[in-house]
Amino acid sequence: MIDTSNTAGNNAKNRHSQIIFIIGSFLFAFFISLTLLSEQINSQSYQKKISWEDQPALNIWFDSNPPQVYSAMTRRNSWSQQTNRHPLFPYVGLLPVKAMGLLGIPEPLGVCLALAFGVGLMSGLFALTLAMTIKNVALMWLSQALFFASSSFVFWSGICERFPLGSASILAVTAGVAYYRKKERMPVMAAISLNVISLSITITNWMFGLLMTLSFFKIKIAIKIALLGFLLMVCFWLLEDLFIEQRDNLFHVDSWNQKFILHSYPGSFFQKLITFLGHTVVIPSIHPYGFTESIGAEPHELLGVAHAKLGSGTLLGGLLAATWGLALIGAGVLWWLKTKKNIFDRFLLLAILGQVAFHMVYGVELFLYGLHIVPLILLFVSRSLDQLKG
Repeated sequence: MIDTSNTAGNNAKNRHSQIIFIIGSFLFAFFISLTLLSEQINSQSYQKKISWEDQPALNIWFDSNPPQVYSAMTRRNSWSQQTNRHPLFPYVGLLPVKAMGLLGIPEPLGVCLALAFGVGLMSGLFALTLAMTIKNVALMWLSQALFFASSSFVFWSGICERFPLGSASILAVTAGVAYYRKKERMPVMAAISLNVISLSITITNWMFGLLMTLSFFKIKIAIKIALLGFLLMVCFWLLEDLFIEQRDNLFHVDSWNQKFILHSYPGSFFQKLITFLGHTVVIPSIHPYGFTESIGAEPHELLGVAHAKLGSGTLLGGLLAATWGLALIGAGVLWWLKTKKNIFDRFLLLAILGQVAFHMVYGVELFLYGLHIVPLILLFVSRSLDQLKG
């Protein structure tokens, strides 16, 4: 006879350990981010009584724009909302900061708390997806540790930017696919909701919502779900007129964005691939560059990694980069030969290939988008290694 009580006890123990893993991942990332942001938020926003040329926020890394994001999170009539690119960001950026302000929380701390929550949410969703797809507990913890140690997490968790929240929207869709993969069907309302989430922070992340929908539904139903998700997002977008001044047409593509398409600065396809899949995990040597044409940002103040060699920062960095490269190649071979493919595996592969293809065309300093790809390739490596025994 099978000891069902023992089996049930083991299952309950596993669930408790997974819950601790997920909550612990959220809290660790949240407090790390809050600490980093609190220490340097004043150097990432425009400061009063300081001349324009002396503003510390003009020291730009990887073509990011922290002062613009800070303005979007604190000003109702700010030109920096950019809701044609970040449709629903005011709901998770401006509204929480203003609500905390009503409770007496200072504006800079409110910005830090909102951003740190986004970092924690990203980490928690990554941990949730690991818990649902990886059987080996040690590998699960190792994968989360590698995420925390990646150059993308180390840098962007302390920067006033939208990318952690954008990553959280991607991982919400990924977690949804992981959850419904065993049933091989997804409720229509869940699919619509996840489509809205994928559109919310960065509109190009709709790629993940569309891939998810095509993974679970026939083409006609998938088109209907995508259209309903888009229309629902538009409704939320229109409601933003109640608390911000909308200055962007949802379908407007500004001339500044067009400068990021097939620009010569990132180099060849191979160099782009090294930056996107390598530098985002192991940081190389950093060099100055002068692509950005923002007012007040001189070329010597801009820093990037696009032209650096893999692992060129230090000897240890070189060893880590080589190890990471071998792990990524080995994972690809293992995935092809040993992994029993399911809906999640197919979605994950298409999501990674879609991101790589998109950023071979769009982007200059591709390190900027590290948090949009690193969790996915870590999931891919973990999923592949999980097939090994012992």
